[in-house]
Order: sequence, then structure tokens, then C-alpha cells
Amino acid sequence: MATSPELQRPQEQEWRRAILLSLPMAGIAFLAGTLLDGPSHQGNAFDRISYPLLTLGVVVLEVLLWRIPTAVNRVVTALVMCMSLFFLSKLIYILNFMPDSLSVQAEMTESFFWIPALYVLSFFIPNLRLARLSSGLFFYSVLLVSLQHILTHPLVYPNAGVAFALLELNFANLTLLSLTGTFIGFKERFTRREAQSDTLQRLAYSDLLTGLPNRLALEDALAQATRDGTPYSVLFIDIDGFKLVNDTVGHGAGDLVLKEVGQRLSAVLKAGELIARLSGDEFVVLVSGPDADRPMQTAQLVLADLTRPYQTQGQVFYLTASIGVSRFPDDAQDAPTLLKHADSAMYHVKSRSKNGVRRFEVALDTEIERQKALEHEFHFALEREQFELHYQPIYALNDGGLRKVEALLRWTHPTYGSVPPTVFVSLAEASGQIIPLGAWVLHQACRQARLWANLTGKPLIMSVNVSPVQFAQPGFVNSVKQALVESGLASEQLELELTEGAVIRNLQAVQLALVELRQLGVRVAIDDFGTGYSSLSYLKDLPISCIKIDRSFIADLGQPRRAPQYALALVEAIIGIAGTLDLEVVAEGIETVAQQSLLLDLGCQLGQGYLYSRPVTAEQIQLMLGVARETDASGHVQYN
Repeated sequence: MATSPELQRPQEQEWRRAILLSLPMAGIAFLAGTLLDGPSHQGNAFDRISYPLLTLGVVVLEVLLWRIPTAVNRVVTALVMCMSLFFLSKLIYILNFMPDSLSVQAEMTESFFWIPALYVLSFFIPNLRLARLSSGLFFYSVLLVSLQHILTHPLVYPNAGVAFALLELNFANLTLLSLTGTFIGFKERFTRREAQSDTLQRLAYSDLLTGLPNRLALEDALAQATRDGTPYSVLFIDIDGFKLVNDTVGHGAGDLVLKEVGQRLSAVLKAGELIARLSGDEFVVLVSGPDADRPMQTAQLVLADLTRPYQTQGQVFYLTASIGVSRFPDDAQDAPTLLKHADSAMYHVKSRSKNGVRRFEVALDTEIERQKALEHEFHFALEREQFELHYQPIYALNDGGLRKVEALLRWTHPTYGSVPPTVFVSLAEASGQIIPLGAWVLHQACRQARLWANLTGKPLIMSVNVSPVQFAQPGFVNSVKQALVESGLASEQLELELTEGAVIRNLQAVQLALVELRQLGVRVAIDDFGTGYSSLSYLKDLPISCIKIDRSFIADLGQPRRAPQYALALVEAIIGIAGTLDLEVVAEGIETVAQQSLLLDLGCQLGQGYLYSRPVTAEQIQLMLGVARETDASGHVQYN
């Protein structure tokens, strides 16, 4: 793997300085050979030609490297090639043209102790393939020339001395080449791994878009600040209106805006203050120090700077920010809780006026945090089996017989306890989880109704509420068929409850679905009748079996001092129209005997409410049905 240009540049400067200092030493040595070989009577024809050329070459390379700082690789490669050519040529010369063997040994002693420099230079700079190829070719060429000489000359004195010198030369070459290549190779691999590790570290702790620290880096910084015990504050920043940028000019332009946001935040902060991008358009600032006013001042500076216009793709956008602030140790004793508190304070700003700063307050923000925690936990509640069905009986008003039960979903969280349906149903519809959750309720209710039928031999109608979102799904009728088939429940024992809003929203599509359900034999009831569109005309056009009068009207019956006359008139009218259309009527929320008596007098057939029973478990319904529960020797429950 090649070293990246960013990593090479500082190293190249170090290599250049080292070579600029070393080349003059070699030049002086060659110059000394040029000047002193003659007077010392040790020179030969080859040296008299090569030494001046080598001196000139060193000078040229020195000047080239001095004038062109980027020529390091070329200079080193040229040096290696020249040295290889020089040493190989001289070896051939002294073996073939020197007058006697003693002179050969002397020349080898004089010249070839420079060979280590050739190998060092070959591996000096990473990835100089031509230089390393040249040094390898030099090694094998010297080996071949040496073998040729040894094999063609008798191993007797003085040729034996030359052969010995050649063997020593080749063994030394092999050792130097191996050690140099191994050591430098190890060093390169180590350096490469270090560089890769540094790069991965930067990537792991940096946001790829803005270059700012990411969530992981922020968590480490918060953890360290918490361990130090120094007071610090967290600013949780969310950009208001950023979605408009993406929707208007695209995500590419949105990325440019986020980069500019990061640059503006960095410009506002002082030294030692950390800015991190969490995700999307959320940023967090860490402000350390004992000054309790500094965080709010910083938040105001950030707010003012972020509201300046942004220009991208030829358009100008005006964005604002919502900022929540929490402080350690005043608001929390650990970093995750502190960050959560700042997020809650930000959410409070965003859900109201936006474009503002707010400090975390326990009394106001705890409920927000609970709501957000429930939103998160809700996604796992079904798979963690935290849901169960309770059932509220529906009785005949004339004889008190149990005719139906309404399946009611309950969520019990291990930490937050019982969560009201008014809370989790809205979460389910907003998140889309209402589809799998509604299917689960339908299947569970059908299986339970089938079990009761098997135990008692009496048909009991199971009434199941259906969300408008669930009912609007194209495959809803098929899911009802599947629930009936899998449970073995008779279709006439299943009743689906719809609100007026679900029916009126898309009357034509609803009518088709209701016709299919009627063809299956499934009953349909209109729940909370009278609180929605209050239109009675659709009752005659849709295949509906039952209407349920909303509890708000029932509450006024039987209390003449408080009850407005229109409640009585409306209930009487609903019962009268239902009788004309041959529809069952169920009164919800019956709590008193007076209400029951009045409804019976008005002709209402069925009722449910606390007067009879609160929602209870399946086992309690079985007891109401007269099924006795026993426990066998192994502890298993049996019903008789």
C-alpha cells in the first residue's frame, strides 16, 4: 500500500535534508580519489576516468535536489543506479584488466566498502521500485561475475585469495541486502500500520461531512470532563427549518449548509470548547469552566450567528436554531443524563416558539423526557411481550346475559408501569407500529374467543377496535381472514369496531371493505357514535351491524339536575333510528342503575360500563362464563 501524499510530505522533507548533508561527503571522497590516487601510486585507468565523473555527478545531484525540493525520489534513484553501475563496472575491470591478483584484492578492499550505502539508499524511501530493482540486479550481477571468475580460474595461490575475497564480497552483499530489506520493510509496515491506525482513529472520532468531532468523540470528552469533576455545560443545538433546504434544493445543498453551520459554530467558540455533530442537523457544544453565565452567553452568540442568511444553489435561506442547555453537576451527575436533559430543554424550545435558548428545568422537562423514552421503548414493546389484552364485558340490559366482550390493549412497561392507551395508541399511529400491533391484537382476540367457545360451548362475540390507519391498509380484509382461519373462530363471532372518522374519511373505499367483511360474516360496529361527524345518513348505506353510543352522552342520563335535554333527546333519537334500521345499540360507560333503567326504557339492548365490570383478564372472563379453574398436580391450570 502506498503512503498517502499527506503523510509523505513531511517525511520527504526529512529525507531531503539527510541526503543534502550526505551527498557532499560522497563528493569529497570521490574528489579525494581524483586528486590523491596519482601521488599515492594506487590509481588505475578506471579510477582516473570514473572518479571525476562521479564527483561531477554528485555535484549535479546536490544542486538538483537543492533547487527542486520535490526531486527526492528521482535523485535517490539516480544515485542507486549510478552506484550499481560503478561498482559492477569496477569489479569487471579489476577482475579482467588488473595486472596481478594481489592488486585485485587491494582494489576490492579500497572500493567496495561503499556498497552498503547502495543498499541503504535503495530502501531509504518507501516505494522506490526502480531503485530497489537496480540494487537487486546489482547483487545478482556481482554474484554472476564472481562465479564466472571463480569457475574459470584455478583455486591456487594467488587466485585463491581473489576467490576468497569474491566469496566474502557476495556473502556481505547478501547479508546487507537481506538485513536492509527486512529492517526497512518492517519499518515501512510499522509506519503504514501506524498511519492506518491514525486514519481510522480520525474517522472513528470525526464526522465525515463537517470534519467536526462526532458522537463518539463527544461521549469521550463528556466522560473525561465528568471524571475530572470540573463544572461544564452542554448546549444541544437543533437547526430549525433545515428540512426545507433539503426539500427545496436537495441533499447536496443541505450538506453544504451543514458544513457552514459547523464552520460558524467553530468560529464562535473559544479555545478549549468542543463542538460535535451528532446526526442530521443536531450539534452539541461542550463549554467547560466554573463561570455559570458563560454557557448562556455562548448560546446567545451561537443563536445570533446561525440566524445569518445561508446562500446555496443560487438561493438564500434563513434558518434559526433551538438550543437547550444543561449543566454539570447541577442538572445531572453523569454525562448521558446531562445530554438527555439538554435535549429535553431543546425539544421544549422547538415544540413551542423555536429560535430560542432554554435552560433545563426538572419540573417542566421530566415529562418530555418520559414521553421521548416511551417513544423509544414502544418500538420494542411488542417483541418483548409487554402487551396483553384485557376484556370488558357487554351485557344484555333486559336479562343481564353476557353477550359480547370488547378486547382492550394494555401496555405494562417494566420501568414506567402501566402506560395509558391514550398515550401509546397515538405513538403507534405516528410510528406506523399500529399495523403489526393491530394484527397482533386481532389474532390474539380471535384465539381467545375460540378458546372460550371450546370451553363453554356458547358463542361469545369478540369485539375488536380497529385503527383508521390499520383499516385503510389494502390487505386489511385478508388479515381478518387469516386471523379467523388460524384461530378457527366462526366469523359471526368477530365484531370490528370503527370510529365515525374512519368510516367517513373515504366512504367509497370503506364501503367496499365493509361489504367484503359482511360477505365473510364479520360484524361491524361504529364506536363512539355521536362524537364524530354526527351524520346519520351513512347508516342506511353501509353494512353496519351495531352502533355504540359514546359515554359522554350516557354520563348525563339519570342526572336530571345536570343533564342538558339534548343528551336525552340525542340518545332517544339514536336508539329510534337504530331500531328502524335493525341495528344493535350498545351504550358505553354505564355507571349507575338510573342510567341502566333509563336506557332500558328507551329501548337500548346492550350496555357496558363500570356498573357491570371494569376491563378484566381472560381468566376472569372465564369465571364469568361459569368455567371453574383448577390446578393439577403439576401446577398446570385446567378449566372444567
